[in-house]
Amino acid sequence: MKTTSNHKNRKIAIIGIGPRGGYALENFFESLAKKTNELQIHVYLFEQTGNFGNGQVYKTDQIESNWINIPERILLLKKREAIKFSEIEIPSFPSYHEWTEKDFEERSKEAVDNYPPRAKIGKYLNERLASIITPLHEHKIATLVKDTVKKVSLTENYKVSIATKTEDYHNLDEILLTIGHQPTEVSEQLLEWKEFASNKENLALFTSPYPISDFLNHEKLTTKSIVGIRGFGLAMIDVARAIAMRFGKFHIEDTKTRKCTFKPNENYKGKMIPFSLDGLPAVPKPLNASIDDLFKPTETQLSDYESLIGNPETQKKASGVDFLLKAFAPIAAKMYLQLETTYHTEKLSLKETENIIIKWLKDPEYKHDAILSTDQSVKSIMQDFVAMATGKKPISLDFCVGQVWRHCQPSMYAKLSFNECDEDVFAEIIALDESTKRYSYGPPVESIQQMIALIEANVLDMNFVSDPDFELIDKGWKLSNNNNTETATVMLNSVLDAPKIKIVKSSIIESLLSSDLIQIVHDDLGIMTDENAYVISDDKKHNIPIALLGRLAKGTIIGVDAILECYGSRPKNWAKKASNRHILSVSGSDISS
Repeated sequence: MKTTSNHKNRKIAIIGIGPRGGYALENFFESLAKKTNELQIHVYLFEQTGNFGNGQVYKTDQIESNWINIPERILLLKKREAIKFSEIEIPSFPSYHEWTEKDFEERSKEAVDNYPPRAKIGKYLNERLASIITPLHEHKIATLVKDTVKKVSLTENYKVSIATKTEDYHNLDEILLTIGHQPTEVSEQLLEWKEFASNKENLALFTSPYPISDFLNHEKLTTKSIVGIRGFGLAMIDVARAIAMRFGKFHIEDTKTRKCTFKPNENYKGKMIPFSLDGLPAVPKPLNASIDDLFKPTETQLSDYESLIGNPETQKKASGVDFLLKAFAPIAAKMYLQLETTYHTEKLSLKETENIIIKWLKDPEYKHDAILSTDQSVKSIMQDFVAMATGKKPISLDFCVGQVWRHCQPSMYAKLSFNECDEDVFAEIIALDESTKRYSYGPPVESIQQMIALIEANVLDMNFVSDPDFELIDKGWKLSNNNNTETATVMLNSVLDAPKIKIVKSSIIESLLSSDLIQIVHDDLGIMTDENAYVISDDKKHNIPIALLGRLAKGTIIGVDAILECYGSRPKNWAKKASNRHILSVSGSDISS
């Protein structure tokens, strides 16, 4: 396809204007401004929720008990500088820290880390996008579309068409997909439960934990409800906290450790029953910067780690995850052995510690005296980890490894995205990273203190937490475990599906797959893209004008969900390439091949 400079403005679209889509838009115009003063372009911005900039996850009207999962002190969403073209100026916008008007550099390292509500982050993201959209909209450069995209197709001359629920958009020059979580195939268990609950007026089933308002205000959730919660991770904490705060109050007893009690309302007679396959709780992050720094590798350690895992020859030769483990274990072992006091009193050598770390990372059920035993109650495990996270108890090796892994994740994500590893090896690497998330993606200390308080108040029942048996009876879901039985009348699924393209039931993805415009990296993973986010299709003769950023690219890249990744290098890479393509196109160059 040939484009000439006397054509009308080029048309591009971004589908999904949450944090990642908004940041990609900013970077596109920033990159374009460095190359030209002219704006021969029109941008269509599709966001089905209408929450432009913040999307579904960071809705501004969600309940305050939904917290983000990283400390506010490291939420480094950088300032956007002013962007100037000959006929329009896009104003600057402050960094998140400037916007909050808090001085994090002057803050004591001993101060307890703050985890703000997701609604607050949403307000920042919404305002940030509005500041760029307003001038673009006024100059008729951008069109906001609150609608659901159902289909994406490509014409013979490599133009893109988009079909929404209500309208079709044709002759788009290229699109960027930043669509985040998509609906997936319902598991066999949930399908059975849906059919079971569908004709029973006394029961309620909720297949998703969000939005929490869907179940929190439901008539079936009463002061007497026995609520089953499928899943025992971060979403479960959001669910349990929200229900608890509806029927009672938390009271902080110790402002330093965030220890608290829970007092239910006098008329509350219900309880919550979480359960998962292994019944193991999420591990809290360190209380403050001072404790967190104990697990922070030096710049030299990170640089050496990056050199080892980023070596293309090493990646090509890798037959499994050993090359990654051997690069990581010496860092974590050294960090553990230099702690003043450790959970394991017997002195270990560096080599012994490295070997234990590798064995445990390969097999989380591996047992050693240096690793916190899981052969105790869930409440005891929570209390032990809280004590470690608050500096009140010696650190176990697994806690240390999990925190060091978290600090190494940005380096790993940078060096192992678009790697030379065999696809099965990369699938193993991603599975390994997922297996650490109980530690590395852990919640704030206060979240676990709240769960302990709910257990002590007999509101959170841990008798069924590890792989209970189920029987569907007229009264509800009958759970059984170790001679204990209980029947739930409300069931909540808090398990969020992994981004496996083969189970995604989104019409937009199905349309791309059916037309062979995208390729799957691996049976358990996502869509193939190049380093600039453009999809890799079976058509080797032409550049497909479709790009993808985010969780559905998992398998080409690693590390996709965190908000800091939304503001990372990948949207910048796409923006640089997309702006180059735009300049070439308006100058009359052929960019289709």
